[in-house]
Amino acid sequence: MILFQMHIMWYESAMINETLDSIQEALKYSQEEVKIRLCLNSQTYIESPDEGEPEDMFKMFDDHPLFDRVSIVYKTNQNPFYNIADWRREEYDPSAKYTIWGESDCLLPFDFFHILESLDISERHILTFASRPMWDDSWDIVTHKNLQGYSKPCQCGDVHRTDCIELLESPYKYKDTITQNQLDDFNNKSDIEIEQVPLKIDGSLLCISANMETPFIAPNMHFVREDLCSEHFFRLKGIPQFCVKSRLKGHNYWHPKKRTNTGATRNDEVFKEYAEKSQQSMIQFLNKLI
Repeated sequence: MILFQMHIMWYESAMINETLDSIQEALKYSQEEVKIRLCLNSQTYIESPDEGEPEDMFKMFDDHPLFDRVSIVYKTNQNPFYNIADWRREEYDPSAKYTIWGESDCLLPFDFFHILESLDISERHILTFASRPMWDDSWDIVTHKNLQGYSKPCQCGDVHRTDCIELLESPYKYKDTITQNQLDDFNNKSDIEIEQVPLKIDGSLLCISANMETPFIAPNMHFVREDLCSEHFFRLKGIPQFCVKSRLKGHNYWHPKKRTNTGATRNDEVFKEYAEKSQQSMIQFLNKLI
């Protein structure tokens, strides 16, 4: 059994149909049991809607055919502040072959579940799928094998990564929004290649194998840096990472519909306050492990 879990904030609703479409298409290549659990979060502790009620936003996708097989948890203002780190900490199934961190802005490779079902790695581990070239060259180790080489020094001897990445055609810059068709066309050109890599995770489509020691996210951590917290935890515990270097995930960091019906941003003081508390929880948690 594989568990695919995903946390959805109400203001992300406008892009969720394409994410659910992506999951549904990938399930066509699956031959084993895949459980899907979603958290629909309508809390307004940080962001409030410009119009209407936050719960109304979920109507944009709540009739999707995938909902026939989905288990849903609701979080509202009747609950204490709850966010993606809480969900990812709680929704780990040690009996599942993999627990997957779905992300509302990330499309799946068409054979995502098929690859997971086919793998036979005996030791506890984490598995990731390849990224587009990202912020700095430390991410090259998890970049798709055909999108490497965008941090080479120019004639002056300096590395101008941003300039190099700009040489990429759309939609292969990390700020581009890639569609499912574009993602499938790109991934169809390569056979499956998996490598063990130094630990480097961004959270989207992170696959955590069975019987992992928990918690790998700080107990009081609600959001921000939960992927970094987990990366440090896995490193301290000697957990290896494998990467499917020939399968690109469609992580659309800059999706135009990522935040709709709200003017709140990460620069708001209330966001910074909650984020700082989460980061302090991470530091305390990791210091105890060390």
